[in-house]
Amino acid sequence: MFQLQDHLDNHFRTTTHRYAFHATTPAELADWQQRFRAELSHLLGIADRPTPPAPSSQRLSIVDKGSYHEEKHALTVDDVQVPLYLLIPKAPPPHRLVMAFHGHGPGVNLILGNDPDAATHATNLALDENFAQRFAEDGYMVCAIEQRGFGERVTNQIDPTKSSISCRHLSFDYMLHGMNLMGERVRDGIAALNWVLNRPDMLSENIVCTGHSGGAATALFLSALDTRLTTVVISGYFCSYKHSILGMSHCECNYVPNLLTLGDIGELTALVAPRRLCLVNGRLDPIFPLPGINQPYEVVQRAYTVANAPDACSLVFHEGAHRYHYPSSLAWVQS
Repeated sequence: MFQLQDHLDNHFRTTTHRYAFHATTPAELADWQQRFRAELSHLLGIADRPTPPAPSSQRLSIVDKGSYHEEKHALTVDDVQVPLYLLIPKAPPPHRLVMAFHGHGPGVNLILGNDPDAATHATNLALDENFAQRFAEDGYMVCAIEQRGFGERVTNQIDPTKSSISCRHLSFDYMLHGMNLMGERVRDGIAALNWVLNRPDMLSENIVCTGHSGGAATALFLSALDTRLTTVVISGYFCSYKHSILGMSHCECNYVPNLLTLGDIGELTALVAPRRLCLVNGRLDPIFPLPGINQPYEVVQRAYTVANAPDACSLVFHEGAHRYHYPSSLAWVQS
């Protein structure tokens, strides 16, 4: 009698998305995207906080990784330092750039392949967890930042002997100040892109953005807002919010207050059109499940059709669960 699920389901069904997709011409699409991006930027709390075109930084280390060098930098964003890793191929420049975002977990070292021991590395390698390293080994320059709430970027609200993640505390702290963690992660990504675009050894006209799970969330919001990113690969995130972060327990850092008043995942992803987009999902993924994928992808397809670029978007399934799938990602980037 008093259970609230029916109430929530009805609320979801009756919620009106202000940016439900109805465009039928390229001009209508462009106008819809411009208005949606402006509101989304305000919702994320970053519209009135521009990042400097050339953020200051300090190089902290350089490590020879065989076919590339791994540089670590401290990038200044407002009053915080962002750990930024740049993987630079030893092959002659210019290099094509990949912006890579790690998922919810131990931090950026996972995608760099910097595991604590051989057994852990073998396990992560089997799941393509080291996809930043893989892109560097395949000749791409990779820029990877550590996201707020993970690794070195935690708060004192956690016991480091029990947890290495403080995104829950960060989420609540930012919300109480009228901000949100997703917006801060996106803003770090914009600052990192600004910084790396000042380098003379990379190709600025064709930039890849990719991430997995929580990193895919950052990559998608960033790509929705920043049109400098021309090829986007989203792994283990594309799914209606009803079936994913509202359908089961997820970390608080996944939630952007008021987002559904603007649109669902389909509308958010349609902001990438007509740029090249590949959505990669596991058929056995329990937290971004199959029933929540087809309907929002129809929205994305309509946007790409209106943009006269129907072949520029793709939905790819691998046979695994919640993991990055490097072969699918690389195939799209190279095509």
